[in-house]
Amino acid sequence: MKFDTTERPVLIPLLKQKTDILHPDSISHLNGFASIWCCIENIFLAATAEGLACNLRIPLGNEGEWARKTLGFPNDYFMPCFIGIGLPAKDAKVIQQIEHSVKEVIHKNRW
Repeated sequence: MKFDTTERPVLIPLLKQKTDILHPDSISHLNGFASIWCCIENIFLAATAEGLACNLRIPLGNEGEWARKTLGFPNDYFMPCFIGIGLPAKDAKVIQQIEHSVKEVIHKNRW
């Protein structure tokens, strides 16, 4: 994948939401909302595998409605976040993963 270093893409994931996610009729009405977050995670993994950096911002205040008006997506679609993708800074700090043994994190028949 060729990435133009002058671009600063922002992805807007959308899902068609038939019910109010804050007041679902049943747990299955949240399937679309749960699925979109799996997609977002896969976007992050794919971008990172390509050597790109990403960030996520959940809309605050009227940002969701501003995005809807600006981009023109229908009212029955929900935007859970903005995703920024770009090249990492040359001096970006790499966070080291803390190693844990399997016995520390997997419990069987106890906490």
